[in-house]
Amino acid sequence: MRSVVLLAALFCTGLIADVSGQTRTFRWSDMMCDYQGTYNSKKFAAKQLSDTVKLIEPGGFGISVWATVFHPRDLPLLSLDKLNENYREQQAAINALQIVNVPYFQRLREQKLEEIRQVYELSRVTIAAHSEPSILRTYRGADACKTRYAEPLIAGGDALLQTWREVNERSRSVNSEPERLRRDFEAQMASPDKMKFALVEVMGFGWWNCVNETVFRVESDGTAEKEFRKLFIRVRDLGCDGP
Repeated sequence: MRSVVLLAALFCTGLIADVSGQTRTFRWSDMMCDYQGTYNSKKFAAKQLSDTVKLIEPGGFGISVWATVFHPRDLPLLSLDKLNENYREQQAAINALQIVNVPYFQRLREQKLEEIRQVYELSRVTIAAHSEPSILRTYRGADACKTRYAEPLIAGGDALLQTWREVNERSRSVNSEPERLRRDFEAQMASPDKMKFALVEVMGFGWWNCVNETVFRVESDGTAEKEFRKLFIRVRDLGCDGP
């Protein structure tokens, strides 16, 4: 009887679980450190673990196509076709992940999809609005941003120029070279292309920055990493890169 109790205790602690062939080891890295975890292969497959690491990696998925530019000469680089392709690729990549069947990570997948959807919607409207500003009114939500930036962009003329000045002055207040920004602004204001300069700067530093603050983002607060470690019987730190 004593030997049976002892055997049961050893199984519970995972000390001899590998006798049954159920335990495996899995190695992964974050931005700084390497880890090795021992897991129950009856619960998870190595592919599920590696795909879950991809899911929780900060910046692993996202819209990479620019929706604003810094200079009017770069306006032709904005492309709805490239944006649509990028969005479809990211959606497909997230959906294809064979992540562990744990509620937390299943919800995290849905949150990642929602994040890129919202970034895509903002990007789509913003790119299109560079040639047709009234499209900004179709964006759902961010009413304060619409009033402050979309309406002057749509109205053009003095309303846009005044908003441009306000946006530029705010940029100067937080920039390490405010005098350079002031000189550039004055030169652009005197340019025959001043309305194009106004459009580009208000769209990027006004409209985009304002609405972007309202977009849903998956928090990178360490929770995902902690939940991932819970999948393992034990985790060993293999070392970290120094500063």
